[in-house]
Amino acid sequence: MTLDKEQLLKDYHLRLQEIFQLDCIGALLDWDQQVNLPAKGAQSRAEQLELMSLLAHNRQTCKEFQGLVNALGDQLDTLSSDDQVNVRESKYQLEKSLKLPETFIAQKSRARSAAYVAWIKARKANDFALVKDELQTNISLSRQEANYLGYEETPYDALLDNYEPGSKLSIIKGPLFALADELKEILPGVLKATKSAPPFGNHFEIPQQKALNERVARDLGYDFEGGRMDIAPHPFMTTLGAHDKRITTRYDQSDYLSSLLTAIHEVGHALYEQGLPSEHAGTPRGNTISLSIHESQSRIWENIVGRSKPFAKYLLGLLGEYFPEEAARASVDHIWHRLNSVRPSLIRVEADEVTYSLHVVIRMILEEEVINQGLDVEELPTRWNELYQQYLEVEVPDDANGVLQDVHWYGVGMGYFPTYALGNLYSTIMMEKITENVTEIDQKVSNGNFVEILAWLRKNVHQIGMTLRGPELAEKISGDKLSHAPFIKYIKGKFEL
Repeated sequence: MTLDKEQLLKDYHLRLQEIFQLDCIGALLDWDQQVNLPAKGAQSRAEQLELMSLLAHNRQTCKEFQGLVNALGDQLDTLSSDDQVNVRESKYQLEKSLKLPETFIAQKSRARSAAYVAWIKARKANDFALVKDELQTNISLSRQEANYLGYEETPYDALLDNYEPGSKLSIIKGPLFALADELKEILPGVLKATKSAPPFGNHFEIPQQKALNERVARDLGYDFEGGRMDIAPHPFMTTLGAHDKRITTRYDQSDYLSSLLTAIHEVGHALYEQGLPSEHAGTPRGNTISLSIHESQSRIWENIVGRSKPFAKYLLGLLGEYFPEEAARASVDHIWHRLNSVRPSLIRVEADEVTYSLHVVIRMILEEEVINQGLDVEELPTRWNELYQQYLEVEVPDDANGVLQDVHWYGVGMGYFPTYALGNLYSTIMMEKITENVTEIDQKVSNGNFVEILAWLRKNVHQIGMTLRGPELAEKISGDKLSHAPFIKYIKGKFEL
């Protein structure tokens, strides 16, 4: 390797670290906004987030970084395999970032912050009108972003690519509609196979719930020296540094399982990030593949492991320490049925694993109609309610249980939702292989031993960083292209259909 190439790589990695640090600072400001920020601090925080977005964008698109990426791209075949991944992905992202004007980046950041604050108020007041104008601004900016980025087929593809690189609506729509159709077909059989568990008998104090959540998180492998657990209106996981992966949950004093499952979901995300190769932190080689692969990690732990009968046995063994009265009246069977209470419902984040993807398909349809077909924001609540009747046969009583329930359109962006259902598909592909490779897996889960499950994920998913795209990873693991069939097989097997 020549000195020139060595210097190029040194400068390139220095720039990557600067961009990573700026992104982490922005994430810290966002984390604080969702966890701690007082109401009067909203305007200042919006200005701070706008500044951080601009600084990060400038670093990502400056002439110096462009020159480094292009120069290394010209020598791609001579680089190490790790730096080939880094430069390839940097070039992919750089080409997108250069299409977005600085003024647009600032405008988008301001709009997201304003919409998030308005959403909090609107959700609390159960009144969509209080955030309608801010949502309209976000939608207009999403359409504008799609036009800036460009697309071959539909504007929505440009937004989807932000979360699922290389994908298009024409690629994912078929499998997700097929998934929805089969789920609707087998749902009556699942409902017959499940029964109602006895109601909870206690008032579950939050400090005890928190202690239980932390115990389970540690047992699963979450490193609290590299993270923490807090409360947020809409739970999330975020990266604030190479060794700072934080999670949030929320609590319901009448149902400890609601918070626990939410915590397990976010732990799954954090385990992925804590398992990335730390020596590559801040580079694509040390980053996550896509949002759908990210979601697959949370779904494995929350659903396939966390809602299993062996996990119910493990959980019963813990209850005596945290909720002794509940432990005295519970059983493995009762806990399993509570964990797997299947019924069409209103709230996506509280949905069972059978109907969950139907919630996601509804949102994908709405996003396509908004972005590609021009559905007016005024029509969103009505259209939302129509689709819930069509797919889940439930009546939506109000805005809080309908169009206001998710933060994404108000504080994140459009194009995100399909990754949730795709994550379900990836999770079952991975779990099939884990089951083949981990002996006596049920007994180990019953005993709270999750080490080998995590080790398989570390080796086959976490440690590869962005070496592969999601569909490539699925094919490498299973030998087949991504399909909804393994997920349907898993559900049928679980409920003995």
